[in-house]
Amino acid sequence: MISQNKFSWKKSGYFLAIIFLGLFFFWLRINKNLEKKEIIVTSSDELPAMVPEKKAETKIEIIPEKKLPTEILIDVPFTSQAPFGKWDAYHEEACEEASLVMLEYFLQNKKLTPALAEKEIQALIAYEIKTTKNYEDSTAEELAKLGENYYKIKNLRVVYDFTLEDLKKYLAQKKPIIIPAAGRLLGNPNFKAPGPLYHNLVLVGYTDDIIITNDPGTRKGKSYKYNIKTVYNAIHDFTGDKNKIEKGRKAMIVLE
Repeated sequence: MISQNKFSWKKSGYFLAIIFLGLFFFWLRINKNLEKKEIIVTSSDELPAMVPEKKAETKIEIIPEKKLPTEILIDVPFTSQAPFGKWDAYHEEACEEASLVMLEYFLQNKKLTPALAEKEIQALIAYEIKTTKNYEDSTAEELAKLGENYYKIKNLRVVYDFTLEDLKKYLAQKKPIIIPAAGRLLGNPNFKAPGPLYHNLVLVGYTDDIIITNDPGTRKGKSYKYNIKTVYNAIHDFTGDKNKIEKGRKAMIVLE
């Protein structure tokens, strides 16, 4: 008969052996799985083909140049250089003064009557005679200086050698422009023939290929229309000699 203690020892031995075998087979299985997962790289040729990551496309937005309005008309009060039709020696030469008066009354947003215009023109002529001894003809720089000194307009600037398209660009800012011109190149039928050799007028707008002006050289000059090429070709600054006006530079007086 086998004793109880001996039997218990054998049972414990069997149980430990079973546990050991179980742990051994479990280790073998884990090791096998690790071998399957291991990747040994011997050269770059053995690397699996890599699909490059697709980058998001960058769209470059091209912003077109701001288009000019198709038409512009600036509300600038008008006066002829002879508000009451008196074309004497003073008024024959008063296109610069009349242009400056129109600009000033535009800036002040004031109504311009013939009486007021005549008073302003006479005052400007008197000021010029007093300060420069000359009222007849002015360069663009001299006229801008007169506007600064007499009316205290601080933002006048003379621009030279501009393009035809620049006329529209400045007018599109809704600011009138004063231009000096070879008057006879304008071909205005309302001028007393053959027209002035040297002339000044105010540009107040455009539509298509038409420039709209306040032309003080005629009583019919309010919103008077010229072909834009005609105006551009006629623009010439005063050279000191009216007979050589067509040799003058392109110049215009603008508001900054």
